[in-house]
Amino acid sequence: MNKTKWASLIPPLFVALGAIAWSFSGVLSQGLMWNGFTKTGVRGIVASLIFALFRKSFKVKITPALIIGALGVVLTSLLYMSATLYTSASNAIVLQYSMPAYVVLLNLLVFRQKPAKRDVITVIFVMLGVVLCCLEGLGGGDGSMLGNMLALLSGLTFALVFFASRLPGCDPISYSYLGNVFSIVLAAGLFFDPNVHFVPTDTYTSSMIAMDFVKAILLGVSLGVGYLFFSIGIKRTSAVSAAIITNLEPVLNPVWVFVFMGVFPGVFGIVGAAIVLITVTMHSIVPHRAK
Repeated sequence: MNKTKWASLIPPLFVALGAIAWSFSGVLSQGLMWNGFTKTGVRGIVASLIFALFRKSFKVKITPALIIGALGVVLTSLLYMSATLYTSASNAIVLQYSMPAYVVLLNLLVFRQKPAKRDVITVIFVMLGVVLCCLEGLGGGDGSMLGNMLALLSGLTFALVFFASRLPGCDPISYSYLGNVFSIVLAAGLFFDPNVHFVPTDTYTSSMIAMDFVKAILLGVSLGVGYLFFSIGIKRTSAVSAAIITNLEPVLNPVWVFVFMGVFPGVFGIVGAAIVLITVTMHSIVPHRAK
């Protein structure tokens, strides 16, 4: 493989690194009982600071396309966190990662870009793998219609994050930064969330309080670094390819829970992870056949 072909793998690699960074959010959330809105707000503060340091500026030039991307960033977090209040996390993540299908549909409707057969087949296999990864947590009567609808909507708003990168006058780094800035207002939940403790009690020690804030900050690092890698890679990666590659997130999420907490993902989880990893790898390294 010549240098040009190797260079073409770098942008998808950055997208993959972004998904890997996001995937740590599951294990970091374990034991942090703050509600979803509070978590989203605190994560937004940390992620915004990471972007501001990288950009060396807090300013951003607003454009309509930038607003679309930023809304995709903040609404995805809000809808997903809200969905988990009404349905299981497994239901929510599976439905959210219907996102690649939305990306294909948006490209078709707006840009009249018909998906390649290769992309359609890849999307099908990836979604199959994600469902297998979460199969043991699906069903069981724990899913409500409201929670499932919110999760499906989060898949659509997540698709906007990818779709916006193709719009004229839109910079992924800027809209990722702006979307996290939008979410900062939710950090007000720190003062209203009954699960947030600032002083020790008989049942909640100072070390437990410190651990909560450490986890929340690391969640922000996971989000910010993930979006930073993603923003760099999406510039030279097609929206469909990026949407496929980021399915590494729901696959690796239970892997880290197993590694750090010893919770075994199960046979279906292992098979699903293998399907996604192999499919994503093949899609990234095997070039499109020249017409």
